Amino acid sequence: MPVGTHGKITVTPYLDGVRLVGEGKTWHTPEGDQVPMKKITWIARCRFRDNDGRTRPVEAWSSTRTGAEQNLQDALTTRKRASSDKITAGTRLEVLADYWLRTKIDPSKLAVNTKQRYRYATEQYVIPGLGGLLLRECTVSRLEAWVTREVEVEERPASARLALSCLKGMLDVAVREDALTANPARSVTPVPATADAEVKALAVAEVVKLRAALATDKKAKSQDLGDLVDILLATGCRIGEALALRWSEVDLDEHVVYLTGTVVREKGVRLFRQDTTKGKKPRGHLVPAFAVTMLERRSAEVEPGELDLVFPSWRSGLREVTTVDKQWREFRERHPEWTWITPKTFRKSVGTAVERGADIEAAAAQLGHSRSAVTAKHYVEVAAIGPDHREILERFGGIAAPA
Repeated sequence: MPVGTHGKITVTPYLDGVRLVGEGKTWHTPEGDQVPMKKITWIARCRFRDNDGRTRPVEAWSSTRTGAEQNLQDALTTRKRASSDKITAGTRLEVLADYWLRTKIDPSKLAVNTKQRYRYATEQYVIPGLGGLLLRECTVSRLEAWVTREVEVEERPASARLALSCLKGMLDVAVREDALTANPARSVTPVPATADAEVKALAVAEVVKLRAALATDKKAKSQDLGDLVDILLATGCRIGEALALRWSEVDLDEHVVYLTGTVVREKGVRLFRQDTTKGKKPRGHLVPAFAVTMLERRSAEVEPGELDLVFPSWRSGLREVTTVDKQWREFRERHPEWTWITPKTFRKSVGTAVERGADIEAAAAQLGHSRSAVTAKHYVEVAAIGPDHREILERFGGIAAPA
């Protein structure tokens, strides 16, 4: 048998350690005494070839035949996984991928959303596309061909870029385990980044008009969309950070709001408040008067609830980011002139306004970016007219005096 596989499974009935004889629902001791079904213990057995090459017996038991066989299958699954944790050149890529996710990604300090993105890319793209290859078969040309197909045929450049990043990570593990001498994924041609969409921000007049529309839309008002937009415009925070805001982090006397966490949905588990922002550092913002007025009104109107949330759900719990996204789409359907606006537009509008009124470093600090280059590239709208340097440039128009 190959390493990590098992032989034929047999299931046998016993009573107090004595093997019974019979069939169906009629079983007897060797002496001929009939045994009631409820007293029988069923034992499922097979032989399994472990990672050291030795074949050993494995067994499991239950009060039913089916239960015993299922328990044995569960034990074999655990044993196979333990066996697969030894990575060699003959290991399949799908086994390495599982090992990488379980031992390197899941226990890491990466954000929950980042872990979920890595797992999704691995399970949806890497394993279906390359999982059957042995590590020794993961050549640069094979990986290159797969990435090219994902980009050009499947038209998934962003997914291919993330999948290639996952491939590099898991094959680095194979190198550290001495299964490979070099990481072939690191020689694959990088997937070029797609052209960034032009940053579009709201002008002051547009913000005033939009806030008026939100204030007069009954559905939007019942969903607190206007108040949410106000906190986004007052801080430049992300929607998940706004939904995680607690009253204990709001200082109405000093006009300060502290952003310390975000709302996250962990797939298959729960919705919870992650006690760090995307930038990992809490941020305090002095907020303008319109936001203070809104917060003062909400402090009198909103039941704090057990979670002390400023923007709770109707059940006083956490609100889903996806729920707010849906509510915003419905608002846009009722008001078609705002179809181009998403919750992220408000963050871009804040970045643009601060950059225009101060500078790019101030805008980066407002948005919580560690590098102003990110702010300039993704969050500041390019001015239609450049800066007024006419006085400086006028010097070129001088006329030399005649000799």
